[in-house]
Amino acid sequence: MSRLRRLEDRDRIFFVTSNIARTQTPLVPIERDLVLETLATQRAAGRLLLFAYVVMPDHVHLLLAARELGLAAAMRDFKQLVTHRLAQDSKRSGPLLQPRYFDRILRAARDFTEKLDYIHNNPVAAGLCAAPTAWRWSSAAAYAKSLDGCEAPLPVDTIDLPCDSKAWLRP
Repeated sequence: MSRLRRLEDRDRIFFVTSNIARTQTPLVPIERDLVLETLATQRAAGRLLLFAYVVMPDHVHLLLAARELGLAAAMRDFKQLVTHRLAQDSKRSGPLLQPRYFDRILRAARDFTEKLDYIHNNPVAAGLCAAPTAWRWSSAAAYAKSLDGCEAPLPVDTIDLPCDSKAWLRP
């Protein structure tokens, strides 16, 4: 067990990255849908506030605030539920996500907007789509719906953002 302990685990906004385990193949579209359904379950249960997400073939980025249980418990539960769902529905075996995840506490509005833009541009940078709103497994459409009428498969918890925070929406 690591001697490091989490100093701040709740009442903060976190940028979290969790990678697919090295023994697993990349997620196919139906499996990415199951990941979103699991996130929706966690959000609806009040376990977390979900501000942004993107599910890529080999990793997941989340912008969230853990509720009463804290980040470590929220991530543990999320990873266990995803692994269980995929074992049932797509017949995968073994852990889906790596045991560890990477997190960063966001301390300023600028940090939030930078990570929001990074999350939404991730599929474009990876060459998976031409525009952030075209990636079905992203919250980009939830942020852009008032501009072009598109819908996201999973709603997000929104906060008021500075005007320059939607740079990914501009061509």
